[in-house]
Amino acid sequence: MELCILFGHALAISALYFVPIPQLAFNLLFVVLLCSARYLILRDARLILADARVALRLEGEHVVLFNRKGDESVGKLLRSSLVMPQMVILNIALPKHFWRINIVLMPDSMDAESFRQLRVALKWGVILAA
Repeated sequence: MELCILFGHALAISALYFVPIPQLAFNLLFVVLLCSARYLILRDARLILADARVALRLEGEHVVLFNRKGDESVGKLLRSSLVMPQMVILNIALPKHFWRINIVLMPDSMDAESFRQLRVALKWGVILAA
């Protein structure tokens, strides 16, 4: 996960290098991208920050997310969620949030039987929001 975040930000920085902008703008955007990479690694890859989502529970078409502080957020599971044997990508719409939340689940994030049951429930049993 960390490598994906770093690779994506490195790609953005390298693309930024070829854009004809003033040096000051480049430096500012470079710092913003570095801060973004650090934040995403701490929140999503290392699960260190307080708003990191560390657990979830499926309840029909709703998903209950739990962060490190213990707060719950209830959202709708979207049809754009992706189920594959190697990973599950959950796209969730939370009320009062403009951006969608994406959660990537790998087989090593839970025991094999729970991961299989999650994939089956998402593929066949859960009614997804439009």
